[in-house]
Amino acid sequence: MLEKNRYPFAGSSGRFISSRHCSWAAALLFLWVWTAAVVSGQVPSGMSLSDGDGGRVVSLAKAQALALEGNATLRAQRLTLEAARRSSQARWNSFLPGINLGGSVSNSHTIVDGSSGSGAGTPAAGGNANWSWGISGGVSLSLTAGIPVQMQLAALGYEIAQTNYQLQLQTVMANVASSFYNLVAEAKNLSVLEDNLELTRSQYELARRNYNRGLASELDMLRSQYAYVSAQPELEKAQFKYQSNLAAFQLLLGIQETVVPGEEFQLVQLQLPDTQQLIQDYLEGRHDVVQKQQLLRQAKLTKTAQNLAARAPSVGLSESLRFSPPGQRDDGPSVTGSFSVSVSIPVDGFIPGSTKSLSLKQAADAVTVAQLNLDTTLAQAQQDIATKVAEVGQRWHAIDIARLNESIAERSYQLSQEGYRAGLVSQTDLETSRQQMVSAQLAASNSQAQYLVGVENLADALGLEVEQLYQRFGVQE
Repeated sequence: MLEKNRYPFAGSSGRFISSRHCSWAAALLFLWVWTAAVVSGQVPSGMSLSDGDGGRVVSLAKAQALALEGNATLRAQRLTLEAARRSSQARWNSFLPGINLGGSVSNSHTIVDGSSGSGAGTPAAGGNANWSWGISGGVSLSLTAGIPVQMQLAALGYEIAQTNYQLQLQTVMANVASSFYNLVAEAKNLSVLEDNLELTRSQYELARRNYNRGLASELDMLRSQYAYVSAQPELEKAQFKYQSNLAAFQLLLGIQETVVPGEEFQLVQLQLPDTQQLIQDYLEGRHDVVQKQQLLRQAKLTKTAQNLAARAPSVGLSESLRFSPPGQRDDGPSVTGSFSVSVSIPVDGFIPGSTKSLSLKQAADAVTVAQLNLDTTLAQAQQDIATKVAEVGQRWHAIDIARLNESIAERSYQLSQEGYRAGLVSQTDLETSRQQMVSAQLAASNSQAQYLVGVENLADALGLEVEQLYQRFGVQE
């Protein structure tokens, strides 16, 4: 707890400030109340400096494993993938015939018997009703020229589902890594801001003691006090941002428990070949390019299948059987069968303007659109690789600059402190030096996180795992 004067607007000697300092007196009263609240621990609930998350500390590998298991998008995509797998494995069912079974019960009876020859019917005597029953079954098979193409489409559908899953997995893992590194950087920044709060408190106490001894002006004391009180909201804002991002991180992982990213940055410089060489080597292996190539194949096969369905003949085979039990006249059971072969030749597919003819034109247009999408994706992929390569190089150099700036700012602040104690540096210059040091420390942490995020993005752009990228292009120290 800071020492308090009996009169807030008086110096250590008890003399009141003059009227020309009234505005400063009001400011001092406000800051004095704030300072007392902060020093006595009266900070907003949930924002205390010592608050811990109490969550389990996880590495990046563990976080990605949790996302693989719990992320809602990946779980839904796996269901789609499984459905496509079942369809692909059962594509032979196009040759399965249709099988049906049926049964019937009938009653045959005479309402009027006209067999007496009298010309007038007489009511039939009782007992003329006959009951009969039977069982029937049938097998039918339709063979079309498009069956092989439909089987290819089913197999291709599974390949597309696999590629879609890999694309979604790549996106989720990249988001997990980006959030992870940013949270680690934010945690480091919180530590810097906590140290900054303690530093401003020490400066304020020193300035206040010097002011009470007549060694510092009131303006210097007020400036140091303002810096101290202002540091608290800045820290609280950073804490709130960290907690919000941490909640979003847990939602991304698809878990209920609180986890805290806790892993030191492992910085490895990449020595990359020429950008055009990278494009040539890795462009065709990107998941988005593979996806568009598969969609083009799918559009072509769909066009072929629709063309065969609209213009190629089909053959139908059917066999039906019927079993009848023995009748009342002691005749034995009967089994009858019927086999048929039919050939159907569609004609409307050849008629311009017909529904099938228009469908064929739409299928041809779909192939053209798929080709355009592939060409666009190829161009975008080349630009994406070039951009990610440039970003990684720039961010690595930014780390060196940030580290140098941090070292200079820390040394500058150290010299400013020594000069202030010796009376050679003003409070304003000392405060400016402190702010520069804090900014440099925050920038150093952020630059490292941004580089690691850039490496993740480059690995995705090349269709590689991060470990593969480091193995192929990492500089061994």
